[in-house]
Amino acid sequence: MCYVIVTGRSLAWLLLSLVAFMFILVGIMTPKWLTGQPQVINENNATSFFVPSVGIYSRCRWMSHNHDNCGSFSFDGLATDSSIYPGPWKAAMFFLSLCAAIQFATVLAGVMACCVQSVFKKSVISLAGATQALGGLFGVLGLLLYPWGWGAPRVKNLCGENSEPYIPGDCSIGWAMFVTATGVAQIFLACALSKTADKAANSDKVQFQMDEGKQLICLA
Repeated sequence: MCYVIVTGRSLAWLLLSLVAFMFILVGIMTPKWLTGQPQVINENNATSFFVPSVGIYSRCRWMSHNHDNCGSFSFDGLATDSSIYPGPWKAAMFFLSLCAAIQFATVLAGVMACCVQSVFKKSVISLAGATQALGGLFGVLGLLLYPWGWGAPRVKNLCGENSEPYIPGDCSIGWAMFVTATGVAQIFLACALSKTADKAANSDKVQFQMDEGKQLICLA
């Protein structure tokens, strides 16, 4: 017999896991990891302000004809020349993408856990929580590797010659890096919450309703 079990704690864990995945995905895709000094643009008798920035695989810069351009500089992915795509950023991209993939798999496992509570006699929520911890470690590694590339020529062009690994020079850390770090922190929080979610899904209250023959079990 198939039981659908939804508890308040398991739902909170699933939602937190989903938010963490979205934060990391948005951070990876956004070219706002480092922001340069604001530029004053005078074209066609009009003055505008523009803030150049660079992300983990893309950048935003001012182009002619009164418009900015944001696009990827990783033309060949991780095979792109390191003078264009710094090696530490390639490694950071790899580990953060792996972190996001693991987190997405965790969200799918959380949805599946509503109907399938165990796999090979192991709790799905418990396994997902342990996997989350591994993904979180990959995320931390990616965040630590990114500043290692701040001495690259691409960063020096944006942030000045005084930029070095872990020293952003004249640039400031953009909001995308903070969003990604928040997502990674939420992964560890979700990992801790998975333990209580697993206990709630296997509590005496759930077992009592299963003994009564209920197939849809919802508990606060």
